[in-house]
Amino acid sequence: MRRSRLPAESDLVPYTPGFPPGRRWLVLAPHPDDEVFGIGATLAQAVARGVEVNLVVVTDGGAQGEAANREREALAGAAALGLDAPEFWRLPDRSLRPRDAALRRAVGGVLERRGPDVVFVTSPVELHPDHRALALALQLVLRASTLAGLRRAVPTWIAAYEVGTALQPNLLVAADDGWEAKCRAGACHSGQSAFRPYDRIMEALGTLRTLTLTGVAHAEALHVLPARRVARLSARRWASLMGSPEGVAGRRDG
Repeated sequence: MRRSRLPAESDLVPYTPGFPPGRRWLVLAPHPDDEVFGIGATLAQAVARGVEVNLVVVTDGGAQGEAANREREALAGAAALGLDAPEFWRLPDRSLRPRDAALRRAVGGVLERRGPDVVFVTSPVELHPDHRALALALQLVLRASTLAGLRRAVPTWIAAYEVGTALQPNLLVAADDGWEAKCRAGACHSGQSAFRPYDRIMEALGTLRTLTLTGVAHAEALHVLPARRVARLSARRWASLMGSPEGVAGRRDG
């Protein structure tokens, strides 16, 4: 009788750091600050490596602060990371729906205009509904543009990132070289500390992600897949690959 083998730790999580592919990146942030608290150090390091990074802030963040102030904070945070000014869509906070036609047109339009190699998006296992909705809207756009994964289209890769909910990563980025810039950018969003201790959450996740890495003080976690594969997956299956067996994406979103 064969005994099934439990996966070793190295089967479940990377033990060596890596870096996302591509020379042209598009970052989709549901709110003004998600890109900083999620992958700010990775973005700062990418800029230092000469990667073209374009940032879109999708909602106005008005559910947690005054929208105009949050936009000013996002501009300052982007500058602290070395990014150009974000593109602001100013959709109402907590309004995103995966099947909203206007949202999907906006996502498809920015893919066409920017032509990214990689799109970074909040993961479908995040707790915030806007985070999940944006990921699933992107997936629907990919299904349409690739004929459910049958043909090539822009982008080549999808990189899901975590903000407030840990995902099961297949890529860990050593973040030390960009951590100071991330902290400066995070400080630009000081108004958010009145709602949640985002700076402490950022520090906690950055430390947690070094558990399997040697000589690294801070790391950022991603789940990276070919875009055509993401297009073929159901929403629930995509979420399950990141550690949610039910798929926090929700039963109605697949």
